[in-house]
Amino acid sequence: VPAGTALVLARLPLEKISECLSELCAVQVLALKKLLSQEPSNGLSSDPTVPLDRLAVIFRHTNPIVENGQVHPCQKVIQEIWPVLSETLNKHSADNRIVERCCRCLRFAVRCVGKGSAALLQPLVTQMVNVYREHQHSCFLYLGSILVDEYGMEEGCRQGLLDMLQALCIPTFQLLEQPNGLQNHPDTVDDLFRLAARFIQRSPITLLRSQVMIPILQWAIAATTLDHRDANCSVMKFLRDLIHTGVANDHEEDFEVRKELINQVMTQLGQQLVNQLLQTCCFCLPPYTLPDVAEVLWEIMQIDRPTFCRWLENSLKGLPKETTGGAIQVTHKQLTDFHKQVTSAEECKQVCWALRDFPRLFR
Repeated sequence: VPAGTALVLARLPLEKISECLSELCAVQVLALKKLLSQEPSNGLSSDPTVPLDRLAVIFRHTNPIVENGQVHPCQKVIQEIWPVLSETLNKHSADNRIVERCCRCLRFAVRCVGKGSAALLQPLVTQMVNVYREHQHSCFLYLGSILVDEYGMEEGCRQGLLDMLQALCIPTFQLLEQPNGLQNHPDTVDDLFRLAARFIQRSPITLLRSQVMIPILQWAIAATTLDHRDANCSVMKFLRDLIHTGVANDHEEDFEVRKELINQVMTQLGQQLVNQLLQTCCFCLPPYTLPDVAEVLWEIMQIDRPTFCRWLENSLKGLPKETTGGAIQVTHKQLTDFHKQVTSAEECKQVCWALRDFPRLFR
């Protein structure tokens, strides 16, 4: 029912939408307020997921056409319900299922109003960071990526979003540093690199100039070995987008700055990245991930092919040439053939073909 009502709502005149939406949300807000005032019990009675899901549906399906300069009719409503959502989030901050529903509701609210929810940004980010410090629910990283997507192009929001990223990274890195941290928290890896990739898409220079850039890249390099489809996909996409920033849109005025910043990052970690990608292909990942690895190698090559040739040669020297029994497994010629195949590639798919055959030598 809320979905259908919301779709009808979105077709009303703007001034009517706000009023009707307010009434539609009021029922759910009342339900949440009632639950907040109750003492926690083990029964279903104190579970706020139903009203949260209904609010999410309302925002998801309310997408009125708003001309430039007009105030979004849902803006006022979202500001009205924020205090209740905020309180609900605080009360249930340890419960991953409920926090996920809160984040989902906020995600659709932010998407619904777009730039119009800017007033919400400061209090929302502050609360996300505070709760995340205590409870590392990865949905906060996901919500962070939505905020970067909506506001990352706004000059006035960039520093605040970077502060958010840096604050979220501290507990995230601590979580991943635990024994088997990457394997035990693939959702966190997935959402962290989705957030980092959004930053690269929306405001690359902000991230590239920040203190957190090198640690994020070091974690990305470590996470390339993670055999988890979604998480690995996010990591590779981040790496590809990051390096591509050094060659993309060379007509734009910030191109030289981007190029220089990427060169600095690659000078520091390029060799390490190539080493890890090669190890990953040969010993860690199933064949379906190889096209992603090929794309990252291809992007590195676009930045500076001669340097890449040197890095790849060094990486190949580091691979084991013989089995544990001492038998020669990979000949010098096989290594030089592979090197030539990759470094002379004219398009990405040729790198991919080379990568498909090469790991078989080590299996």
